[in-house]
Amino acid sequence: MGNPLPMQAVVISQATLTAFSAPMQLALFNVDGTPFAANQSEQMPVQADVAALTQAAITGGESPTEAEFNALRADHAATRTAVNALLAKLKTAGFMASA
Repeated sequence: MGNPLPMQAVVISQATLTAFSAPMQLALFNVDGTPFAANQSEQMPVQADVAALTQAAITGGESPTEAEFNALRADHAATRTAVNALLAKLKTAGFMASA
C-alpha cells in the first residue's frame, strides 16, 4: 500500500448542503489498510498489574547481597514484561504504530 499521504476530512452538516449536493460516505482505515471501527464494543484483554516488589529497601548504607541484587533484577524483569505486554495490546488495538 505504500506510505499514505496526509489526508484531511471535512464534515459538512445538513445545514450547509445545497439543493444540488449529494450525500457522501466517509470511510476510515487503519494504517495497515483495514477498516477502522470507531465504536468497538470489544475490550482488549486485561493487563495484570505488576506484582509488589520482592526486595525491601536497604538501610544503613550497606552494600546489597547477591540475593538482594537478584531479587531487584527479578522485579525489574517482571515490570519490563508487563510494560511490553501493555505496549503490544496498545499496538494491537491501533492506538500505537508498530516499530
